[in-house]
Formats: sequence, structure tokens, C-alpha cells
Amino acid sequence: MGNNIKSKKGNMVIKAAMFGSLAGVITGLLLAPKSGLELRQDLAVQAHEIGDKAVEIRNKAQSALQNVEEKTQITVNTGKSLIQKGKQLVSNLKILVYEIQHGALTKTVSIYASDNKDSGEPTNDIPIIENEHEY
Repeated sequence: MGNNIKSKKGNMVIKAAMFGSLAGVITGLLLAPKSGLELRQDLAVQAHEIGDKAVEIRNKAQSALQNVEEKTQITVNTGKSLIQKGKQLVSNLKILVYEIQHGALTKTVSIYASDNKDSGEPTNDIPIIENEHEY
């Protein structure tokens, strides 16, 4: 809905510029001392030039609008992706907190192979997260 209003305002500006230019050209030509045939030819040439400029301005405006729309869509998609990643992180954090509260981090395992135990060297036990519950 907002794009439609902006589009209408843009069209009004283009039309106003075109009609203002046309009025200035016509006034200038009418005040110039020329014959009727020369005046009509000059008016036709000027009208075509103004029409070409109006089309060029419209094409540039449409291109700029399309560029803004594409960049806006990319920004929206990036934002949605970041929100989804944030939701996933929160979900993972909730699971981790639940597992910590319910003692899921109490089991340990040696980081060395079983032959190191026989060698008399000290072992380093580290905690491992094991999912005891399926969600």
C-alpha cells in the first residue's frame, strides 16, 4: 500500500515536470518570430524530445525503485534468518539448562586409551553431556 502511494507521487512529479517543460517550450516558441509551419515543426520536435526525456526519467525512477525493493527484501530475509538462528540458540540453551538441572552432566569418561590406565599414569576425567531424555 505504501509503495502505491509513493508510485503515485512519483508519477505526479514526472507529469508536472513534463507539463512544465512543455508549457515553457510552447511559450518560448509562440513568442519567437517564426512562420506557422516552422512553429508547428519546432513544437513537434520539442514535444518528442520532452516525451523522450519523460520516458528516460520514468525508466530511471522504476530502476531505482526496483533496486530499493530488492535491497529491502534482502534485508528482510537476513533479519528473518537471524531471528530463526536466535530462536534456535534459545531452544538449545533451554535444553542445556534442563539437562543441567536434571543431572545430565554427572557422568565422566577417561580421555586416554585403556592401556594408559595400566601404565600407572594419572587419567584426566572430563564431563560429557549425554542426552538421557529425548525431546
